[in-house]
Amino acid sequence: MERDSVIHGMDGRAKSVCLLLLVVTSLLVNTLWALALVVVLLFIAIRLSSLSFKIALGSPKLLLTFLALALAFNFVFWQPSSPSGLFVVPHPQLAGLVRGAWIGARLILMVSFVNLFLLCTAPEECTEAVAFFLSPLGRVIRGIRSVPLVVMIALGFVPSVLAEGNRIVMAQRARGMRREKRLAGRIRELRPVIVPLFRSVILRADQLSTALEVRCFDPSVQRKSAFSGSFGARDVAALLCSAFVLGAVAMLR
Repeated sequence: MERDSVIHGMDGRAKSVCLLLLVVTSLLVNTLWALALVVVLLFIAIRLSSLSFKIALGSPKLLLTFLALALAFNFVFWQPSSPSGLFVVPHPQLAGLVRGAWIGARLILMVSFVNLFLLCTAPEECTEAVAFFLSPLGRVIRGIRSVPLVVMIALGFVPSVLAEGNRIVMAQRARGMRREKRLAGRIRELRPVIVPLFRSVILRADQLSTALEVRCFDPSVQRKSAFSGSFGARDVAALLCSAFVLGAVAMLR
């Protein structure tokens, strides 16, 4: 259900730029003051979105997984003398935990901002925003404005393909296909599934292309937008606030 909040009502282009600025800001966090500033901004954004903190922050298991992986990799592999810091000879040390905690905090901040953006922005609005930013390349690359639409359609195919694959597997097992436990057996089990799955995907793609042709879809023709696309005071305020936080975090490094 759509919500009528400050974040939901922002222009998609402004939200995209704010997300980019905040992701860069999260990558620059390396002091407690900078971390506190970005966390306060995140909580303010969640409050303005009228979403609960549990929904806006995403899955706690995913966030804890990012933190645990960062702690484990840095504890085992990080060395101050190494230029890259990771993927060297294992040498566990407590200093790696501190570095891993900072990397995990940055990952959690980035995932939280991206999750909040996706919750407050419709897929069509994201497509329009990306098409707007790619429009300057339209004079050089033909049909560049249709790339976001094609990507969104392709992503929409993923749940359909998964559902079709599960249906084919259940149908084959109903016909007597055994459930193997070994890896080689599982690979052989996929043979009677892959061919019908590819056939179904190709048929769906053909039906979709026919539907686009019937609707006179032309990638070279500029499509009308379903969104007003007008910048308002809250869009300008959000951009200025994001830029200010980015500058403040850069100065606190």
